[in-house]
Amino acid sequence: MSTTQAANNTSDDEWSLTQDNIVEEEQQQHTISIPKTSEYHRSTDDGCQVAILRSLRAAGVKFLRYTVVDAFNTIRCKTVPISHAMTKLPSRTQMNSAIAMNRPLDNATYQAEICFAGLPSHADIMVPASNLTGRNVLTLQPDFSSLRILPYAPQTAMVMCTGHNQQTKELSPLCNRGLLERVLQEARDGLGVEFCVGAELEFQLFHIETKDGIPQLIDMMTYATAATLNEQEEFIGTLYDQLGEQDIPIELIHTESAPGQLEVVLGYSSNVLQLADDVVLARETISACAKKHKMKAVFLPKTSMMTAGSGCHLHFSFRNVGGSSVDDNAFSDPTQPTGISLQGGSFIEGILDQLPSLLSFSLPTVNSFRRMGPGCWTGSSVGWSTEDKEVPLRVCVDLNTQEATNVELKLSDSTANIYLELAMILVAGMDGMKNEKKLRPMIDDVAKEPLPNTLQESLDLLKKNELLLSVLGQELSTAYIAVRESEVLIEKTLEEEVMDAFNKA
Repeated sequence: MSTTQAANNTSDDEWSLTQDNIVEEEQQQHTISIPKTSEYHRSTDDGCQVAILRSLRAAGVKFLRYTVVDAFNTIRCKTVPISHAMTKLPSRTQMNSAIAMNRPLDNATYQAEICFAGLPSHADIMVPASNLTGRNVLTLQPDFSSLRILPYAPQTAMVMCTGHNQQTKELSPLCNRGLLERVLQEARDGLGVEFCVGAELEFQLFHIETKDGIPQLIDMMTYATAATLNEQEEFIGTLYDQLGEQDIPIELIHTESAPGQLEVVLGYSSNVLQLADDVVLARETISACAKKHKMKAVFLPKTSMMTAGSGCHLHFSFRNVGGSSVDDNAFSDPTQPTGISLQGGSFIEGILDQLPSLLSFSLPTVNSFRRMGPGCWTGSSVGWSTEDKEVPLRVCVDLNTQEATNVELKLSDSTANIYLELAMILVAGMDGMKNEKKLRPMIDDVAKEPLPNTLQESLDLLKKNELLLSVLGQELSTAYIAVRESEVLIEKTLEEEVMDAFNKA
């Protein structure tokens, strides 16, 4: 039967349907279906790592350090040559492929799991009680928001990393930087607040070239004198420039109470993770600049029982999520008798409740407790006050408005892992906020509750602290306590500790 005859024997509607089917079949055979413009999507991350590599190479950088800070404040890094990373770049064909992987810097290297929490700060000796072994390794995932070219080693860039399970790619519970990120996320999502933090770094300067190898301080000056600033102007200038090249803002530099001691105050920041990175980078830069000027920067809490120690004081405030700047300060409330908001008071009370256990993170060495006590400008009892440098938690006020602006923790020093320390302090404060704890009266108005006198006392209290242990998790808490207790057993005199710090590269 001809097509014409078939059409004559078919209704108009049936004929139209047949024609539609023929057209549809032809379209399927001869046309290409592409996403509509409204369906188009391309990840903004595609090619970013390629651009980073090319930019670093153009800047003369030859090496990229993948860096983590272990739980005991040892910086551990591995270096990947830029030239090697460039060999991982996709070809032009791959670049145009839907399955192209333009992330040559992911999974570039790894660290043994035990390096995150199972090795003491003085040596790479496994502590069996940590329950960690050299069996597992964690891949290092770079956070490129932390990438800096090192001005004291200009052929090298450094990026901070988090540790991840090799198979599942999940964040490791042993990663302290990742722990701080998780705490900050809970603050935003669970409490609707964003924290702001500042840090004050204190250190002493020694001459590198000494008689008989005995450490010698650069001077015998005291608090806020001009002599050290005058004599060390070149060092201070170099330090300021190199910190600036890494986008680490400085608010203040001055001499402190101990001989040869300086304090560098980092800019107050609403990006707490970046502030923690800045603390790590600033300490490295201070050490490198001091060496360039034939000095040794020592961050030990105490170098002599006859002089003041070196701390790393931390300042805290917060704002409601969505605030536009650090100035949107929800910590302050001028209508309250204390000048502190009810939520700010709960934050302080939460820290005070946990302070005896928190010292095992903020004062994590035997030497740390040598700096603590009456007359040491640190406080030795649980309590707070306004503008009192002899209490552990000091509420600071604005010099112009006289309004409360933040609370300073003075029982903190540079032997602490800044990520782990901040995570634990913020968790304690958040617990106070969540449970709307009422701030106790100032320390002058109540009977004083003494704080632990030793690291072991604080660790013993930590073992019973359900809040802090639950946040740390079993793996990290077991390793942290085991290694800190192993370090307590090492009997070193203060003089031996000073020599060890002085002789470190």
